[in-house]
Amino acid sequence: MERRIRKAALWGVTVAVMAAAGPLSAARAVPQPGPTPKPSPRGMLDAMRRDLGLTAAQVRTRLAQEAEAQRAAIAVRRALAAPPAGMWFDKGSGKLVVAVTGRDDAQRVRTLGAVPRTVRHSRAVLDALVRRLNRRIGRGVPGVTGWGVDERANGVLIRIDRTRRTARTHAFERAARDLGRRARVPVTVERSTQSPRQQGGTVVGGERWMPGTEGICSVGFSVTGPHDFQGFLTAGHCTRTPDQVAYGKDGTPMGISNQGGLRSVNGRAGDYGLVAVDQPDWLLSATVAGQGGAPVTVTGTQEGLTGMSICHSGQSSGWHCGEITRADQTVDYGNVVIDGLSYTNACSAPGDSGGSYVTQPNAPMAVGVHSGGGAATCGNFGGDTITIFQPVGEALARWNLRLKTGSP
Repeated sequence: MERRIRKAALWGVTVAVMAAAGPLSAARAVPQPGPTPKPSPRGMLDAMRRDLGLTAAQVRTRLAQEAEAQRAAIAVRRALAAPPAGMWFDKGSGKLVVAVTGRDDAQRVRTLGAVPRTVRHSRAVLDALVRRLNRRIGRGVPGVTGWGVDERANGVLIRIDRTRRTARTHAFERAARDLGRRARVPVTVERSTQSPRQQGGTVVGGERWMPGTEGICSVGFSVTGPHDFQGFLTAGHCTRTPDQVAYGKDGTPMGISNQGGLRSVNGRAGDYGLVAVDQPDWLLSATVAGQGGAPVTVTGTQEGLTGMSICHSGQSSGWHCGEITRADQTVDYGNVVIDGLSYTNACSAPGDSGGSYVTQPNAPMAVGVHSGGGAATCGNFGGDTITIFQPVGEALARWNLRLKTGSP
């Protein structure tokens, strides 16, 4: 509930370029003499061609369409008095689609360059059904791995791992469908063999950081804050223990994780944490590690809309791209339930937790930090690819942080 209230308070805020904000893959050791690689969008374009199955021309066309859709999304949020029932990028038409319930809103959407789709249920109605499901699920139901609004279907989606179904799973599914019938809202069940999990790990390589002796995670984005704070964002499940020494990719101390026990969130409010970088031999950068480790300079933040392309950088899997398949979903990891996460089909692996999600290679934007994924990793495609990220705006708002940015 805390997260949804905070999200409502942020309604109408533009999530475009933030003048003094920009992400980094990892806080980097001060370089010794030698040339610094020049950031280039080329690696991101190549990865999108590889992972999305597009030609170079198709990638450039799609990115131009997505940039225009982002501008339309910002304008729509300003123009409408209440959140639309749904909003997503349609790669077939190359347009932003906005679900609305009235003629006036449809006309406003059309005027702003997006495609209106008239639907029966408002966002308020859909969110109300999700809240009823939350109460029904309580602390969890075996086999139920996630749920949330299905924007394209103007309904609600429930995810079930068919390998973990029990009598309680069947009973919940029947109850959920019954709730949907009473509200006259469609309830869709998506079955899979994948259960999401928060990805830690003990692998070595890439842009990594180590929280004390608890394993290995990935750096998300470097940030600054009040009282000359410097540090980086990562996953909350990487920062649960207060006041741990944070070690950099070369094994040297770089700062303190979760100072005072107040800089880590891993529950219904989200999955994000903060590491202070206070060692003089470490400095912050506005880059993430792209294809082959080449730096990608981040220029601001952007909302992750369903249907849009996105690329992920993690210390285990490296650089991979895909599409955002669902936004603003609740995920049950088995040990914790988290609201407001987004799904993608860009592959990942254990150890990627906290890593960077960015989009738009010509002016890369920070979108989120890695939260979890399924058993199908980049080297083991044993089922559906499930990769999950935490939108970056929540952490920035909670701790009054500014992303470190640069010029593309």
